[in-house]
Amino acid sequence: MQRVRVAAEDVGGDVVRLRITSRGARLLGFEVSAYVVGTLLIDTGFPYARRAVLEALDGRRIEAVCCTHNHEDHVGNCAAVAALHECPVYLRNAHALWEEGVRRLKPYRMTWWGPVDAFEPREMPDEVEGGGRCLHVVPAPGHSATQVSFFEEASGDLYTGDLYVAPGAAAVLSWSDPWQEAASLRRVAALEPKRMLTGHGLISDDPVPLLKHKAERIEEAARRSVELLDQGLAPRQVVRRVFTRGRLKDRFFEYLTSREFSRLNFVLAAARYFQNHMPE
Repeated sequence: MQRVRVAAEDVGGDVVRLRITSRGARLLGFEVSAYVVGTLLIDTGFPYARRAVLEALDGRRIEAVCCTHNHEDHVGNCAAVAALHECPVYLRNAHALWEEGVRRLKPYRMTWWGPVDAFEPREMPDEVEGGGRCLHVVPAPGHSATQVSFFEEASGDLYTGDLYVAPGAAAVLSWSDPWQEAASLRRVAALEPKRMLTGHGLISDDPVPLLKHKAERIEEAARRSVELLDQGLAPRQVVRRVFTRGRLKDRFFEYLTSREFSRLNFVLAAARYFQNHMPE
């Protein structure tokens, strides 16, 4: 089990961020973020952090858990939080809780995050209220079929989960749809949020340009991927043409994740889902 830390940090606007890290994740500069908004908890971190997360929430009133998506680094402690606080857990496409590799984690996911204890999520409503706060639910598929963003109109805060982790086009998981991801980025950008709070550490006070730029970069890389494949290039050749830097790092993560996460996945998904996203 990884040695973990959870730090509760006031980020303004009466929002508390839980910064959740493991020893390995700290070496990579990687963290998971959960947020307490009024009496609502957005995500719960990964299973190996269970005790630390529960201690960080000790003394707080939690009326509902709102999941950005079903991956184990975000829903890993839902069962424990729901039991302790006697509150519901909401997830979009709740029937898909165990999909996208969550039921049987690949070795790297087991090593980094740990297995999810069973719980019964309720289907995500259009809005979730608690402690005088109201979160509007915005479907944001692409990274996951269950993913949503939460927008609080009163404050202008947008909670994006894994919709925005880093700028530009990047490696994706084997089930991801880059075209959907770009559309989701544009959907939340249209809300004109004043602040973006992400699932892995980044908080931005000027998020709209970031969201639009990422959507443009993804669409550009996806279109280029389809064009090069149509010209007869092999998928690996397309990867080298579209992504010109970081080749060794990409192949390392492809190997580490048993091909679950890679730039090759991006290229293949761009072609696989292209027909679904052609303009009518």
